Amino acid sequence: MPRREKMYEELLKEWCDTLVKLQITERQEEFLYGGIICPNCARIHGRCGDAIYPMMEEYSRTGEKKYLRCAKLLFSWTEKNMIHSDGSMQNDTNSDWKGITVFYVTQLGETLLHYADLLDEETKKRWRARFFHSAAYLRDYIWQIGGNINYPITCSYAMAVAWELTGEEGYKKKAEELSDYAEAHLTEHGILYGEGKPTDMISKKGCRPVDLGYNVEESLPALSACAQILGKQKLLEKVKKSMAVHLEFMLPDGAWDNSWGTRNNKWTYWGSRTSDGCQSGYGRFAIECPEFAEAVYRNTMLLKHCTHDGLLYGGPMYQESGELPCVHHTICHAKALADLVRNKYFGYKETKETISLPRECQEPIRFFPDMDVTLLREGDFYATVSGYDVEYSKAGHATGGTVTLLYHKKFGPIVAAGMNRYYLVEPNNMQFFRKNSIICTTPRLEWNGFSSMEEKEAIIETNEKIPYYSDPEKEYNGCVVEVHGRLKDEDGRADAFYHFTYKLTENSFLIEGEVLAEKEKQERQEWPYFYMPLISPHTEQGVPNGKNGFFIKRQGVLLKFMASHTIEGLDQGQRGMNPVGGFEVIPIRISFRVSEKFFIKLQVSEESNF
Repeated sequence: MPRREKMYEELLKEWCDTLVKLQITERQEEFLYGGIICPNCARIHGRCGDAIYPMMEEYSRTGEKKYLRCAKLLFSWTEKNMIHSDGSMQNDTNSDWKGITVFYVTQLGETLLHYADLLDEETKKRWRARFFHSAAYLRDYIWQIGGNINYPITCSYAMAVAWELTGEEGYKKKAEELSDYAEAHLTEHGILYGEGKPTDMISKKGCRPVDLGYNVEESLPALSACAQILGKQKLLEKVKKSMAVHLEFMLPDGAWDNSWGTRNNKWTYWGSRTSDGCQSGYGRFAIECPEFAEAVYRNTMLLKHCTHDGLLYGGPMYQESGELPCVHHTICHAKALADLVRNKYFGYKETKETISLPRECQEPIRFFPDMDVTLLREGDFYATVSGYDVEYSKAGHATGGTVTLLYHKKFGPIVAAGMNRYYLVEPNNMQFFRKNSIICTTPRLEWNGFSSMEEKEAIIETNEKIPYYSDPEKEYNGCVVEVHGRLKDEDGRADAFYHFTYKLTENSFLIEGEVLAEKEKQERQEWPYFYMPLISPHTEQGVPNGKNGFFIKRQGVLLKFMASHTIEGLDQGQRGMNPVGGFEVIPIRISFRVSEKFFIKLQVSEESNF
């Protein structure tokens, strides 16, 4: 068996085995029996029934009865606790949101399409009755349900599956209607928009509501499946092109750079918390697009890296920091992995040829006007600069020309922005830490309660050669970004002006900046601060290098940090963390006077070269 296919099957089995162990079978009460308990949330998540599909895939491959039993108990628990008389399904026992009916219907329909011959007649009859009842509800009420673009798109897939199972033209007509609606939400650049309220909004900067995580892990995979079932080849080609554009945001280690998206609150380094994963969508085109196959492999490797004791953790540093995994992530992502395994990697055959991801081949400066996001690349350095002004939730994501992500191919992630202020936008679908202090991990200027990361009107420009003052050279060659804006609070009130210049070369990343204010504001006692939370687990040690510098060593690679002013917050025992992204950070900062220029420089090198 090829190594990739083996890894996919082994990871799926590991996840399913652990879900079986977490299923409640000792207690007979109907609100408990058959549900899957979450180790972190200490509750049964309403969408645990979505694990029926991966359980049936495991049963079909191994013949082990425990998977079939688990699937049957999940169905019974869902019937007794989550289904309404009209066929709809609620999100959780304490939630009346019914949009998630589309996910349950889709996975149940796929189960019936591919595994019905493994079921006894009574079970098959009950599952088909549930499918048809709930599919009819979606056909009639999907527009009344509302929600973001992901719901009508995933419903198009559910309707296409319903048409496959029944042959009823009403389902096909609804699938075509919903897929046409989805197609209308592809920009001329190939970006899928609609993750906002309203879905068709246009911001002051001309941006659309876009969330990378939901697009690549849920909406685009569903739309590709719908198009394939309906035989809509033109739409299938459009989806493939869109997926290629979205793939430009995948980092070399398989992570999805959603450090800027509207639903940043659900972002974790490997994707999005309650969506299914990119495996089925990108796997569908694996034969004709080798880079898609490579993306599936690298992202699955990252999922494996973040899996401990059989469960997918919410970020790369959750487990070592002592946080527990929410079982939601495993349940959802097991579906996409099951789809990949069932389709035997969609026919892709391994090759010895080295396949690069689009971002590894990008030009130095890549601008996305639909989101006012700029990707930078020089050598092994990758950076993301966001001026995205669409707000999904207050303080929900960084903007203002913020460096929302900084990555080095040999060192790994260096900076990753989370929510400006972490709070539970979706209480049932987000995680709160039990053992770590939650801090903002976004690089930013702050002064007197105002911040650069809240500036939605920042002007961001790129140049190839700009003079700068912290280096004796008169001009600079490389990626250069200039940012001008005003410090603001989360309600939009403005204060002093600020200016950044970012400069990226093959060997370094430089931030230069200043704060400019009227004379009366300059007399404030508090000085401005620039925060630069650097990703570093507590197992790493920062080595001071005078008052203005230090080193971080990671697997034979060194990150050298230098600043124009004294570094504050470099306490070896101190770390902060944010559930978004899922990283521990050293919460460092420098302070400086108003109108005084500052700089921060980062270099990465092999240990022997420093």
